[in-house]
Amino acid sequence: MKYWYTYTAFLLVTGCAPFVPVADLSKVPSAEMTDALNIRVFTVDSGTSYPPIASVLGEVTAYSCKHLLTDPPASKGDALKRLRLAALKLQADAVIDVTFDTRGTDTLGTNCWETVQASGQAVKLKQ
Repeated sequence: MKYWYTYTAFLLVTGCAPFVPVADLSKVPSAEMTDALNIRVFTVDSGTSYPPIASVLGEVTAYSCKHLLTDPPASKGDALKRLRLAALKLQADAVIDVTFDTRGTDTLGTNCWETVQASGQAVKLKQ
């Protein structure tokens, strides 16, 4: 019986947070946010060719999550801002081949009412 209470408490606590990484953007220093917003983004749909690449740093993924009913709706703009922050941590100049995936209620996968996922490749451009 004691394990049942522990298990129930664990489920209640883990059910209160999103299952995807979502940072509070209001706590990001303004200088860091400015640097992130300077990272160039090239989406798959834009048809714009990107400059020559010096190196690929890795794949980056970010989520915009409407977790609580009082949260603002998930958006591509918010997901893109978070994607740029993730690319900044890899010291990227740009993110290429960016795609967006929008989902409605997905409580089992993300624990969000609404989710926008942004994914791409963080790269260093040739100078």
